[in-house]
Amino acid sequence: MSGLLTLRKPLLSPLACPCTVQRIIVLRNYTTTTTTQPTTQPAKKSDAAAPTPTQPPRPNIRWFYALDVPISKPDWYNYEKSKEPSSFIPFSDYDSKKLEHHFKKPQEESKTVEVNEDKLFEVNLESFELSPVYWEGPVYEVRRGLWFNPDGDPLSDELTREIEAGYEKIKPYLFEDESEEALKKKKSSGKGSKEKINEFNKLEKKKAEEAKAKEQAEKEVAVDLESQKDVIRLSTGELVLYFNKSQAAIFSGDSSFQIDVIRYFGPKPASLLGVTHIQRGYTEELKESFFDKLPDNPLPGISDAFKSEIGSILGGIGGSKGAEEEGSDKHPEKVQLETGDNNEVDDLNMQKIFESDYDLQTSHSKANREIDHLVLCIHGIGQVLGSKYESINFTHNINILRNTMKRVYEENDDYRKLAYKEEEKDLEEDTTNNRIQVLPISWRHRVGFNPQEKFDSDKPSRLPALSQINVEGISALRDVVGDVVLDVLLFYQPRYLNQIISAVTSELNRVYQLYKERNPNFKGKVHIMGHSLGSAIAFDILSTQPGSIPENPDLEKHLTFDVTNLFLAGSPVGMFKLLAEKNIRGRDSPDFVNESLVDFVSPKCVNLYNIFHPCDPVAYRMEPLVIPQYGDFRPADIKFAVKGLNTQIKELASFGDELSEKISSAAKWLTSSKKTGKEKTVEEIADNENALGDIIKGILMDEQVEEHGKEQGSDKKKIIVGKNLQQMVALNKAGRVDYSLPVGVLDFSLVSAVSAHVSYFEDEDTSGFIMNELLTGPKTPVDKVTLTYK
Repeated sequence: MSGLLTLRKPLLSPLACPCTVQRIIVLRNYTTTTTTQPTTQPAKKSDAAAPTPTQPPRPNIRWFYALDVPISKPDWYNYEKSKEPSSFIPFSDYDSKKLEHHFKKPQEESKTVEVNEDKLFEVNLESFELSPVYWEGPVYEVRRGLWFNPDGDPLSDELTREIEAGYEKIKPYLFEDESEEALKKKKSSGKGSKEKINEFNKLEKKKAEEAKAKEQAEKEVAVDLESQKDVIRLSTGELVLYFNKSQAAIFSGDSSFQIDVIRYFGPKPASLLGVTHIQRGYTEELKESFFDKLPDNPLPGISDAFKSEIGSILGGIGGSKGAEEEGSDKHPEKVQLETGDNNEVDDLNMQKIFESDYDLQTSHSKANREIDHLVLCIHGIGQVLGSKYESINFTHNINILRNTMKRVYEENDDYRKLAYKEEEKDLEEDTTNNRIQVLPISWRHRVGFNPQEKFDSDKPSRLPALSQINVEGISALRDVVGDVVLDVLLFYQPRYLNQIISAVTSELNRVYQLYKERNPNFKGKVHIMGHSLGSAIAFDILSTQPGSIPENPDLEKHLTFDVTNLFLAGSPVGMFKLLAEKNIRGRDSPDFVNESLVDFVSPKCVNLYNIFHPCDPVAYRMEPLVIPQYGDFRPADIKFAVKGLNTQIKELASFGDELSEKISSAAKWLTSSKKTGKEKTVEEIADNENALGDIIKGILMDEQVEEHGKEQGSDKKKIIVGKNLQQMVALNKAGRVDYSLPVGVLDFSLVSAVSAHVSYFEDEDTSGFIMNELLTGPKTPVDKVTLTYK
């Protein structure tokens, strides 16, 4: 201890004052101190005095937003903020500069700034909050980054104001920085430095163990800050020591010894407990530090997340008790879900969504990309689960659809050729902008019914809640079934049907009008995509629209825009209309009249698409409801969106079939020629040419349906012309409504019924098909279509 005592004595007096620079030479048992010029004087390179700066240096400001703990969530989550956020993400350079520009213009009336990918979010510069523009979602804290911790996170606004006020008072930018030589000598002091660190850390450990905060291990009197020209005290009681123009340290101490040790080691972080080094201004080093923290593992697919979530809800169905307990250790979120305390799990899920769903490097061209097609997406059954478990999140699904479309677009030149004419091509836009925007339409929270509450709030004593009529056993499963299936039952309960239709119609109008306000240059087409029950809602809304938009439309009944394409994915509409004994007609159909609506339903759109996966148990065909005979034929096939193993195998198979058919036809032709020796007539040649003969006969004979069978054991085909074709063309200019997704050769996950029904938004083939139909532009009605028997 004698060495330590001789060390401390000079540190407590001359070093306490920052007005002088101390040159410290640490020997084994003593210290020599030499005083030089005051630190506030600039370094002299010559006899002439250098100019002294009077203003603090301009820092590099970077704006951030929290992504781990929201300030608030929509009302239906019953959310209360329990802690402060600790993880922040920087806005892009473009957005950060835009925020700073508007922040410095207090005279502006509007204090909201659109930010992030496609300007889907906005920042309120008065409340410093980030919120989504087109849907209701969590609201997060925004920080104007001026002072940063070592992890690259900005300090809170209140703390920043105090530190910056101290910075302006202390003026550390006038301090003379220590020379590199002095820093090297400190590093080489060896034993002395280690003794200082050990002594400092001992004090911190003892202080944490002491009951009284004012008692220090060394029994020293609280430091007099008037004698410490580089230290201020915060309102929290902590101290800040400023090293130079851009670096400082925060610590919770009250002794001259602690201050001297921190000052001795300077701005280079040392292993001192309770000391946090902070930096003024954003640098590339902080940027690298932040992006190093982002997870490399992507979010699981929608189907995998859904199955995992449902498995957690049901408590590990299919496994033994021991397996469940073991699984709980591996998946701590499962325990929280079962106990109902799932806020932290939900916040973690939302954090992952922010990190994976949106482009973090928004540029001017990306944020202001030209849009020709706006697709409004309506969610399906069970969205009430989203109020309990945020992994079942429709907005996330639409983000995945948007990203899948962009990825497929970038990987395939064919889509870029559709999106841009040769004279319109711009190198950057051509490869990144598919001219399509998709937005979610969330409606379930607007329908006033909760299966766990009284069925009729007006008469709570007459009808019980669903949970009260459940039988015992597998209660978790019954709750899930109630949350999911009950939406379908509600759709046919008149009271709630009207609520659902009104809620979705008004939300469609709200989002469309808001998009037009935010994007006044948008002159493109509007389309609707409905999934599951959402497809039935969309179909019924369009079926009730008048021929033209009313001058003063009822926003809960009438759409304020025309719909070009209606895409239904995993749709039960076919079953619903069959049960209602309704056929489907296009409004341009030859036999369509308004009086026939008793037996027919007719959506107001240019093209209707019924997209389904063959394994989806919720999806049903619609073409037989237009023409019953279509039930004997296969639906139209959707091609693979991106070339790969599946495409290659299918092409080889098709080539093999085609080659086999040509060889068979050639042999048949040669054989028949040898047998008869007679020249064939035009009709006989047409018959032998299969499809060509069918077309010729169909045109010459004016038949509505003409049939031709190939060799025994092969597919039969029909060519449709005439009135029946006109009925189909009235619904879709391509003459088909039902479109079946391909089953990948190695895609075994889609065999699962759950996966098939929830995977449309992440399915590349679905995205590719929708993009192709949108970018192709207006279609010319076909005059024939070839169908294949089942």
